[in-house]
Amino acid sequence: MTTGMTAEIVTTTTVDPSDPVLAGHFPGFAILPGVLLIEYAHQAALSHLAGKAAGAELTRIESARFLAPVFPGDRVVTELSVKAVEDGWRCTARLLAGSEPAALVKLRYRRGSAQ
Repeated sequence: MTTGMTAEIVTTTTVDPSDPVLAGHFPGFAILPGVLLIEYAHQAALSHLAGKAAGAELTRIESARFLAPVFPGDRVVTELSVKAVEDGWRCTARLLAGSEPAALVKLRYRRGSAQ
């Protein structure tokens, strides 16, 4: 990871070429919208945090840098690190398309109301 931390969780998904979101982004040259890369990072974080705290809530996207396009059929690997902070957690994700970095995402979570 770019932070020098070891990934606590690694997830993979393959971009489904028949996903309807690809038809409009961009017609004739389909690429996965960046918001879906953020969603992949968010889902990995929720999966990890479910074992630590029920009801963790996303409070903000601290940063999102899109480094390369992700195409239909690409395999996306999400490497996630989690750090406890004063009111919850900061999650840092590096997303790879094949072996190429596609995005760097930092998300912030707070403890849920059940805590």
